[in-house]
Amino acid sequence: MSHFNWKEFYNVGNHLNNFSKEESYQRSAIGRYYYSCFGTVKEYYEKSFRKTLSSTNAHKTLIKYLLNSPFIEEQEVGNILDNLRNNRNYADYNSKKLCNRLVSESKKDVEKIFSILNDLHENPLRIIKN
Repeated sequence: MSHFNWKEFYNVGNHLNNFSKEESYQRSAIGRYYYSCFGTVKEYYEKSFRKTLSSTNAHKTLIKYLLNSPFIEEQEVGNILDNLRNNRNYADYNSKKLCNRLVSESKKDVEKIFSILNDLHENPLRIIKN
């Protein structure tokens, strides 16, 4: 049985970002960027720790787990995912004008998370923070 590839939302975010500079497209791009990471990081967590996240408070729970991880790579992913979530919340709920910087920052954050997860996949040894 195949499953959804959450990284595809990154491509959707890029499409929205490039298709139009209208604020509605830019806000939607931020949302797709966030969910490309949330889904991918959630799969990493569930596979690595053989735990299924409940859908109740899954976003906060996942970020909290990562921020409290003994591994610096996971802490970094937690920090970046938290920043992405804040950007997504702003884009979804704040009626103030969207700063263009949020879109480019969100895109860079996604790329950083994907890079860290790729490194963890290729080299599963992690560094414990003292």
